[in-house]
Amino acid sequence: MILYVLRHAEAVEKSETLEDQWRYLTEKGRATAKKMSSSIARFGPKTRLTITSPLTRAVQTAEIAAENACRKNVVVASTLLLPEAGIPELVAYLKGGTDARRVMIVGHEPQLGKLVAALLGRTEEVVSLSKGACVTLKLDPSSAEKPASFLWYLSPGKKRVTAFKKAFPQAVS
Repeated sequence: MILYVLRHAEAVEKSETLEDQWRYLTEKGRATAKKMSSSIARFGPKTRLTITSPLTRAVQTAEIAAENACRKNVVVASTLLLPEAGIPELVAYLKGGTDARRVMIVGHEPQLGKLVAALLGRTEEVVSLSKGACVTLKLDPSSAEKPASFLWYLSPGKKRVTAFKKAFPQAVS
């Protein structure tokens, strides 16, 4: 399976009148999500399934990304992608919960960084995705210790990086 791990784009800040779950994308965030999803579609096979956190900013990012995916793309929300959800449950779902061959997940930091580290067998390292960034992995559900291999990383306004050490130098110190 090809797995695209996409962090939601820039959202308005939480305030006394706006709870975290209702934070929505800024205009800049919407523009970034559109550019990033076009780039993702250019660099790799188009997704068939998009799984998103149910929080507003993630759903909006997922819907924008799905517009550039194949026309049969399905977007579903899952509590497994809420910021406080557990990594082992999410890994187990990805390894056995879907037979789609191209999946995008849209969520939040630090959960997505922890997920990427876990799938790459780098649980002692810190991987951090910038807002609107995407990590692409090749997932082998039958592998226990290192279920994925790194394909590339794309951050808004930057070139695609195909080496993990260049994409996440802070993780490989």
